[in-house]
Amino acid sequence: MHEFVLGCLSCDIVAGKRMEPGGVLYEDNYWHVGTAIGPVVWPGFLIVKLKRHCEHVGELSQDEAASLGPALHDTCAAVTSVFKPAKVYVCSFGDGVKHIHFWVLPRPQQMRPGMHWVILNLDVRLTLTRLGIKRWVRHDEEVVAWAEQLRRQLRELRMLGG
Repeated sequence: MHEFVLGCLSCDIVAGKRMEPGGVLYEDNYWHVGTAIGPVVWPGFLIVKLKRHCEHVGELSQDEAASLGPALHDTCAAVTSVFKPAKVYVCSFGDGVKHIHFWVLPRPQQMRPGMHWVILNLDVRLTLTRLGIKRWVRHDEEVVAWAEQLRRQLRELRMLGG
């Protein structure tokens, strides 16, 4: 049984009240993987979120903690297979959405190395998009196509045992 908090974006997604563009990519007993909620401005930007409401990694159960590594591993492996990035970053902040979740962000080959560049580019793209400049918004068809590729890769990795 999962514990949900009213008004929590991650809880709403896990409960099926909100849908990620491209749908659910992978779920197990503890973790849910999907694209970032739109507008989608970064190909391959995924969110790995705990299926129950919890705000601190130190409060994960032993089973949740044990399954986190394989969930992140397989998500990063799928992103690497589909997008061929120079690097895949994984980070967790939890200030905006107070629910354990991890960003999985592929850094394109042509982008300068460093997590700061990725976060800066993501922030600029989201901000300018929200101000009405649609230059970086990915079309639904594109998101659905790469989401299906990721879903297939994740199924294959899970069947192979990671």
